Amino acid sequence: MFRKLFAATLGLLILALAVFGLLSAQATRTRLTDEMFRRLRTNAELLRIIVASTPDPAGLQPAVQGISRRLEARFTIVGGEGRVIADSERDPSGMDNHNDRPEIRQAREEGTGSQRRYSDTLHIDMMYFAMALEGPAKIVVRTALPMTRVEEEVGAVYRAMLLAFAGIAVVAAAVMFLIAREITQPLREIRLLADWVAAGDFTRKAPLRAPDEIGHVSAALNRMADELSARLDKLRAERSKLEAVISSMEEGVIPLDPDGRILGVNGAAKELFELRDDPQGLKLWEVVRLPGLEEAASKALRRRTPVTDSFEVGNRVLSVRLSPVTDGPGAVLVAHDITEDRRYDTLRKEFVANVSHELRTPLSVVQGYVETLLDGAVKEEKSALEFLAIIDKNVRRLSAIVTDLLDLSKLESGGHVFEPHPVDVRSLTERVAEAFRPVAERKKQQLETEVASGVGMVEADGALLERALSNLVDNALKYTPDGGRIRIRAAFDGGQVALAVDDNGVGIPEADLPRIFERFYRVDKSRSRDLGGTGLGLSIVKHIVQLHGGTISVSSTPAGSTFTMRVPPRRP
Repeated sequence: MFRKLFAATLGLLILALAVFGLLSAQATRTRLTDEMFRRLRTNAELLRIIVASTPDPAGLQPAVQGISRRLEARFTIVGGEGRVIADSERDPSGMDNHNDRPEIRQAREEGTGSQRRYSDTLHIDMMYFAMALEGPAKIVVRTALPMTRVEEEVGAVYRAMLLAFAGIAVVAAAVMFLIAREITQPLREIRLLADWVAAGDFTRKAPLRAPDEIGHVSAALNRMADELSARLDKLRAERSKLEAVISSMEEGVIPLDPDGRILGVNGAAKELFELRDDPQGLKLWEVVRLPGLEEAASKALRRRTPVTDSFEVGNRVLSVRLSPVTDGPGAVLVAHDITEDRRYDTLRKEFVANVSHELRTPLSVVQGYVETLLDGAVKEEKSALEFLAIIDKNVRRLSAIVTDLLDLSKLESGGHVFEPHPVDVRSLTERVAEAFRPVAERKKQQLETEVASGVGMVEADGALLERALSNLVDNALKYTPDGGRIRIRAAFDGGQVALAVDDNGVGIPEADLPRIFERFYRVDKSRSRDLGGTGLGLSIVKHIVQLHGGTISVSSTPAGSTFTMRVPPRRP
């Protein structure tokens, strides 16, 4: 009986431990594999958002490397032809075609694909998850995690099981009579621990009554509970990091459920859509009342079609993209401010139109008089000389426009070499006055200088600052009637040196003052061309002053105008 009981007990115990160990190992493998798969899918969704929000392919490589370091995973972006666009571990240019990868093929056929295999790059077993993005580019994003931790955890369970087997073989004979009494309670406690762990309570521990087989199993379960708790904490931390990344994005992000209700908003979305209260739980079109937004959201949610549109919110223009969640309900709204892009596009179109208009007039004049000369007028000496004088005047005007355009381009792009040195303000004003005095005498105008006491040196590029002041004086002479007065003044103003040019000319209408420094903007276009202006002088002055770290302003009445440049004084 004893032998049978011993053999039966020992056999049943060994069988129970073997089954338990295998089940634990399989459960651990399945759980960890499922957790890894969910993490891979989450990472792929994040990578899809990064691809959607990064229009320039060159920006994808640093983006995936940065997110890879934070999430401790590998990221790969594959183009439609199989060429690797970005990879977090290697230089994409040296990587082979990825269309033959099983997960890539499956993703292109089914939308997503997963595969566990050996990585030739990292030389370890990896689990891969690939997701095909919608769009003409046929981009596939792929994320991967190493299987080493799964194998380590499963190996730990197997080792614990083997230790239990060895202990039983040594002590079974001596403690057989204790097994029947001691086996029930520890197994009950182990079962309770498994229930607590399954319910998410990792604070409970299995008691370690003795260093026997059941004690080893209890210790293994305790280690497993601790490891699972640590992994869940890590997942929570990664989720917090992801939320922090989304919160710090300049783009507004609003996830939506299948009914169009808001699941959350980041700070940028609140600012872009001017949301004061927390809109979570409300429908998007109830919170953001924009014409066409409800229709766009409905198309993305129900037809599963990405929608891109632009909307005006207050004084901003927003580009909004609504993308359905891949293989799941709901959609994600991503918005960014394109107000400046629209403004620059408008300025570019206006600049091209203005340049074309400014160049067309003198070119038409030159062409007309050249054709007249070719038709025979060249034989009439008096007329030919008059025509050549007109041609010369317009060619000089073309040359002046091109020169000013080149100078303005250098100032705007930083192509001009800025060479600051001490410049005496009094000498500067006198040089400019002497240069224009003959012009003022011909028009019987008074040209005066007035430098306040104490105004000495400024740290400036003398040539540029003299050109800016000369442009202002030249304009004052042109638009002041004969017998008028122009005055160049220098004084301290709010800790800066103010260089002002006053005149008692025709003045500038108040409606034109905000645009007076724009390129090619003229108050009186016909008169400006007759006086030889290019329409770029004041714009050049503004950029020269900004290059010196200063400001320029204008005030005007029907009795005259005052242009004031303010630049920092020389530091002692």
